[in-house]
Amino acid sequence: MINLKLRHWTFKIVLIISLLHFISFDIYSQESQNTDSAKYKKYLPDYVKMQFGGGIGFISAGIGYVFFKDKLDITYFYGYIPKSVSIDDLHSVSLQLTAKLIRVKVNKNIELMPLNFGWFIHHTFGNEYWIKLPSHYPEKYYWWAPGRNAGIFLGGEVKTKLLSDFTPASGTAFYVRMGSRGLYLASKFGNSSIPLKDIVEFGFGVAIYR
Repeated sequence: MINLKLRHWTFKIVLIISLLHFISFDIYSQESQNTDSAKYKKYLPDYVKMQFGGGIGFISAGIGYVFFKDKLDITYFYGYIPKSVSIDDLHSVSLQLTAKLIRVKVNKNIELMPLNFGWFIHHTFGNEYWIKLPSHYPEKYYWWAPGRNAGIFLGGEVKTKLLSDFTPASGTAFYVRMGSRGLYLASKFGNSSIPLKDIVEFGFGVAIYR
């Protein structure tokens, strides 16, 4: 049975991402009617995302922009891990860059991106997740900061025209990713007996494009 608190937070994040999506499109529609203000549309997010797992939270909501003819995107995420699946309620933010190396046009409604490569930096809030080594630890006691980490990932994406017929969205994409953090990779390099399942993080999500 799904924990009620988890369902509550999932609903809130879905609501937030939906509001961001439709507010952005509403502003875009209003600006498009005014040629003087239409130039500001480029500052609106190009998409909103919701992601499960992937090392940035049990559930995460994000907004982002695309560059270089959709070959690169940058996403800012807010992530949440409920106490029911962790030692405490955890909140975090992440910045993620994704390069879409291959694009395959299946038909006018479906586009495949089977080889996406990316990098992310992640910050977790909380007293136990410090960035600067606390004074009660000897100097250089830890060579890493638990509150901030970075990593890499590989993934794939399917972009469709879903929702485009009856909403302002131009399309909806579904993606998966597999990645690891720098700390995990360094630990694996120093101790080859660590199983891969302990250093690899899987995630999947949905993106709605304007």
